[in-house]
Amino acid sequence: MSYQRGIRLSSVLKKPPYLQVAIDVTDFSKGVKIANNVAVSEYVIIEAGTPLIKSAGMTSVKVLSQMFPNNIVFADMKTMDVGSLEAEIAILSGAKITSVLGAADDGTIAEATKRARELGGESQVDMISVSNPLARAKEVNALGVKLIGLHAGIDQQLGKKMRGVDFLPLIREIKAELPGIMISVAGGIKPDEASKLVEAGADVVVAGSAIVGSRDPREATMEFLRKMGISKS
Repeated sequence: MSYQRGIRLSSVLKKPPYLQVAIDVTDFSKGVKIANNVAVSEYVIIEAGTPLIKSAGMTSVKVLSQMFPNNIVFADMKTMDVGSLEAEIAILSGAKITSVLGAADDGTIAEATKRARELGGESQVDMISVSNPLARAKEVNALGVKLIGLHAGIDQQLGKKMRGVDFLPLIREIKAELPGIMISVAGGIKPDEASKLVEAGADVVVAGSAIVGSRDPREATMEFLRKMGISKS
């Protein structure tokens, strides 16, 4: 299916598709340096990755949101319990989106989503290691969730040789059955694969090592944006 820019499916993600850069480092100063290089467009979501949050705390989210007010900051909390509290911590620290695990209890997901929206943000339900992402997407959509994440984690990439591009058929299936839901895709994605994911219906393409581990993160970001049909703005 062709992608129609500007479909408003979320109060936060108003003009998909977006490129999300996962800053999964433990050195805060390095994380800030990377963010400085990749914040080249309002269509770049800056992710305070789980390793960064666990090593530097919510200060990382606060600083990134203050430094880059024109960019959405994503706090990858991977919440499994007390959804309302953790969503509140993330959004009040400056994040616009926070993550809660699809494996979490329905109540955790519902409360995280509710609290994030009360504070002007959004929650993403991360389907990492969920055995049936389509079925779970239907369940969380019924809870009011607007954004899900199809995520091949690093351990899955190494062990099962699974990557984000493997979700192409699933993206199409979810979009066909749940046209009102937004999809983020992560897992070893390369620039040439980004356009295929957007064409299939991905609203957010997440890049980590392809940008953060490159010699020139800024140019790598620009390459992703070009492949995704996003102009610098």
